[in-house]
Amino acid sequence: MFFPRASLEGVRSGVELCLNVAVPSLFPFMVVSIFVSGFALPKRISGAVSAVMRLLFRLPGDAVYAIVSGLAGGYPVGCAVTARLYSQGKVTREQAQRMTLFCINSGPAFAVTAVGSIMLGSVRAGVIVYASLCISALLIGFVLRFFAPAPITDENRGISDVPLSDRFVEATEKAAVSMLKICAWITLFSCFFSLINEFGFDKNVVTAIRCLLEATGGCRAVSEYGNIYCVTATLGWSGLCVICQVLGDIRKVGTPFALFVSFRAVHAALSAVVCHLLLTAFPLEASVFAPFAAYTAVEFFSASAPATLALLGLCTVFIIDLDRNKKIC
Repeated sequence: MFFPRASLEGVRSGVELCLNVAVPSLFPFMVVSIFVSGFALPKRISGAVSAVMRLLFRLPGDAVYAIVSGLAGGYPVGCAVTARLYSQGKVTREQAQRMTLFCINSGPAFAVTAVGSIMLGSVRAGVIVYASLCISALLIGFVLRFFAPAPITDENRGISDVPLSDRFVEATEKAAVSMLKICAWITLFSCFFSLINEFGFDKNVVTAIRCLLEATGGCRAVSEYGNIYCVTATLGWSGLCVICQVLGDIRKVGTPFALFVSFRAVHAALSAVVCHLLLTAFPLEASVFAPFAAYTAVEFFSASAPATLALLGLCTVFIIDLDRNKKIC
């Protein structure tokens, strides 16, 4: 009511973001992930996958669907597949709750292309950011295994003999409902961002609010400072917008909200630490941060001293000439 134009522009921006980014990148993968999660693992790879999952995470082999989806499909997909596996009886309640704490991650397309190539100006920087997120998520899952009981029952539980056509239709419908919820939250938070700009807050305050609320806007704002660690931490935190998107799925498995939010903060901090270690082992060139030249210290006369003096002299003559013309008028 007080800022109708800002609200309208925020909603319009959110809808465009959904149509241009969220739906094309998330919806097809969500359909495939939900559809595939209804199948039992092939016998040839079931034993190997089950052994690895039990050893690393104390989870049944079918949990690999949620872990892979969480690492490669984008933020909401991992939790959606986890809730799906729990409803099918393939994982227990305790296992599903534990999986929601680390099966949530930025997708490679967004981290490498949008954040790395566009915001940070380097595909290699995006790869390091994405690798930091994946490593920290897997480390959290590995540490949690020591606080969980070993899987008692065998995998491939709750397999129902449903025709492929019915299963595909069901996967598409569930993905459509999930996608609608995701777009609703994206549009709402986009409206919030538009309203925040109307209050005249300090730029640093607005940046902090953006990082807290939404990953895309937060990364775009933080990237202006050229701090790759803050960008990684922002993606690890994922933002309240993503937390709201997966809230329905974590409620289905009974994950405490405070615990879930705490582990998002842990993921953010751990991702920044892993990013620092990776940059120590694989340093980036200075040209990577070319978009942030305004924050780079430049030495005096770092180019050509005669050219600099000539430019200053021309500027002086130009100013004197302007001043003289003003007096004549």
